Amino acid sequence: MAASRKLIDALRAAFEAHADPARAAPMQRYMKSALPFCGIEAPLRRRLTAAVVKAIPLTDIHALRDTMLTLWRSARFREERYAAMELARVGTNAKLLGLDLVPVCETMITEGAWWDICDDISGTAIAHLLAAHPRQMKPRLRRWARGGNPWLRRAAILCQRRLKSDFDATLLYDCILPSIGHGRFADDFFLCKGIGWALRERSYRAPDEVAAFCRHYADDLSALTKREALKVIARRRQSGAA
Repeated sequence: MAASRKLIDALRAAFEAHADPARAAPMQRYMKSALPFCGIEAPLRRRLTAAVVKAIPLTDIHALRDTMLTLWRSARFREERYAAMELARVGTNAKLLGLDLVPVCETMITEGAWWDICDDISGTAIAHLLAAHPRQMKPRLRRWARGGNPWLRRAAILCQRRLKSDFDATLLYDCILPSIGHGRFADDFFLCKGIGWALRERSYRAPDEVAAFCRHYADDLSALTKREALKVIARRRQSGAA
């Protein structure tokens, strides 16, 4: 089924109607984005997207997939790319979010190649799919973690950061280990930061585990990673000492 041109046109009209040029330039500078911004803050953008999806529902996974990719690839403003990512989790579309959309997520992460895209998709769509389909998703995430794209590596590392009952510690460390040491990505800022963030989130529930991991791999972890990973543990220790 072809992409929903009606939905895409309605989204663009809504965004253009709420564009704020005074905000647009600073937003573009902050994100270091080649695409310009409309200047719409995230809460308003999400409300506009939800309203359009409610008015123009998509009926099946194929329409959703094609609409997401068409909007993503034809985006004239960065907010359109954000909306393309969000379509899979808005309103009735959330019921369509399934494994068929994993290649779409992978495309967006690799083509977007920046932290806002990677972290949004990893923490929402990928996290949901991992919880719903662990048998299919865990091997794929391990492949991402060993692959040649640093943003897919970061996505694999960070996708569990909000999970609780579905969290898999073995998967987390399996995804971290290929990116530490002295390999190709050892000094990649966004990977080092992402590993530290993932470990810090884990430390809220398992501080001894994270501390032991950081000790064991002390020579393989960057200073940035260790600093981020141990923030919560250090704060707790300071509070206890006080």
